[in-house]
Amino acid sequence: MPVSTRSSGFVLLLAAVGTVGCSENNLKSTKDTTGTFVEGAAPQIAVDPPAIDFGDLTVGSSSDPATVTVTNVGTGLLTLGDVHLADATAPYTITTPGSNLLDPGASTSFLVTFTPSAAGTIAGEVDVESNDPAVPVVPVALSGAGDAPDVVIDPASYDFGTLDYAATASLTLTISNDGNADLAVSDITYTSVDGVPQELTMRPSTAPLTLAPGASTTVTVDYAPTDAVADEGYVTVYSNDPDTPEAVGTQIGNGRVFEGFSTGWYIVDDTTNYETTSNPSYSITYYGDPGGYWYEPSGAHGLIGSTDPTTDFATMHDYVLARAAAPTPVSTPLTFNSTSTVPAFTYASYSYILCDFWIDASDDPSLYEVRAGSVDDGAQVMVNGQIMTNWYLGAAGSVNIGPAIMPGAVNSLIVILMDNSASQKYLTDLGFYRDGVFVSG
Repeated sequence: MPVSTRSSGFVLLLAAVGTVGCSENNLKSTKDTTGTFVEGAAPQIAVDPPAIDFGDLTVGSSSDPATVTVTNVGTGLLTLGDVHLADATAPYTITTPGSNLLDPGASTSFLVTFTPSAAGTIAGEVDVESNDPAVPVVPVALSGAGDAPDVVIDPASYDFGTLDYAATASLTLTISNDGNADLAVSDITYTSVDGVPQELTMRPSTAPLTLAPGASTTVTVDYAPTDAVADEGYVTVYSNDPDTPEAVGTQIGNGRVFEGFSTGWYIVDDTTNYETTSNPSYSITYYGDPGGYWYEPSGAHGLIGSTDPTTDFATMHDYVLARAAAPTPVSTPLTFNSTSTVPAFTYASYSYILCDFWIDASDDPSLYEVRAGSVDDGAQVMVNGQIMTNWYLGAAGSVNIGPAIMPGAVNSLIVILMDNSASQKYLTDLGFYRDGVFVSG
């Protein structure tokens, strides 16, 4: 109800609403929880403790909750605002305070828990907001450290490159603990995906074992290729690393099944006469006409019009190897002679000359060419599924095969010799040359 005050013969009425300021000392009146106005009262917040150190914890585990107490040490009503983490991504959790209205002398509390997600020291902060006019936000510093092992395989990937026939190589892998807690290695296994027999293998390891922080162990991977097929294998380390419980290191390699430059010349002389008039799109009109290769019997049609030259070339390669005798060593330029009885331009016969070769990954493929002296009636030169040139009746010449060569891998040359009239079938002085010098096996 209104409070009445007499002064100099008149009545002054003070309405008991809101807060009334005192101009003499800038004090304020405030309402307590009972609804009573208290002249000159002000809230004041106290937060205890001002900082919490949770110490070291294993990554993934949680600390015991730490209690933070908030007390109103002022004379007015303290209203708590938001209580939150300054960085919501920090690995700390907080509960809601028990009360957000505190009379003078009253307290409330909330809990903070630390759950480290990674190794190392992790800082955080809780901000407590209130209507304390002097300190509207009180920070509580948080700190803690996560303990965890960290497995590292070095090198994580390794390429043995291409090894010569009967050559072997070994790789030592280091398995380290880069974390700050013991690494418990339960097993180290090896998986080879190169078939049987396995060409990539790992020597027996010492697992199970425990590696202290900073400690390491080693395993050895051996490579002994037996074919020209690409090989792949991988080491798997099983441990208590929370991030990578199965760490993998990969190894690859390739081999070539011949010594020196080449396997030698594989030769197939097919004396069958194949009709060249069945497809008008490839009618034969002159000696060595390139259309004639469409009729060669491997099924690859000399790669003419091929939409998949890689597959077609592999078909031709297999066709030749399945029919050829043992290879002729590449020691001198090759000369091949045969006979032919085909009617001119209506039939053709074919002979194949195949050679697999390899150049070092660091070599310059542009230095390589294939040469021949003379040809009857024509020859088509192919490398790795690319038609490099056609030679016609008479002098052959040379062709640079660099654009088709794959350094550091097995390459294949196929020369199809075609005769399309009754006469001899020959190719003279066929050979590989590097920078103008003949290359022998």
